[in-house]
Amino acid sequence: MTIKYITGKLPLNFFMLGVILFLIGILAIIMLKAEGIIAIILSIPLLFTRTGILIDTEKKQLKKYIGLFAYRTGKWQNIDNLTHLRIIRVRQTQGMAVLSISRNETNVVYKLIMVLPNENIEILSGENDFILLAANRISSKLGTKVLNTTLNKD
Repeated sequence: MTIKYITGKLPLNFFMLGVILFLIGILAIIMLKAEGIIAIILSIPLLFTRTGILIDTEKKQLKKYIGLFAYRTGKWQNIDNLTHLRIIRVRQTQGMAVLSISRNETNVVYKLIMVLPNENIEILSGENDFILLAANRISSKLGTKVLNTTLNKD
């Protein structure tokens, strides 16, 4: 069985460029110009490119991929010697500046990490409930335990 999670998409500025190209293409087609098809074709990767992970529970492999529709490119990694899954809580700070106005935004993010003997692989990040559900689902399919280091922290 393969478990699939979508972990991200292109940044908002690329997505908006895709929307604008798509709208320009539709407008050009309405005005009977063949160049509109080119704009629509160029907008498709900007609108539909996604990143994610695939976990093959039978072969015990992990693949981090970049995909467009059904096509996914990435390399399978062996996780046969997985010891456990770990949930950690991280405080992320993002700085933003426009002209002379700057501010920092701090968020608490939960991360799910696969712990192997020689490395740790971050597979998911997000809200606490989502990470707990994903960790329980993945651990039951892979037959491993979950170590939640976020308990008793506010």
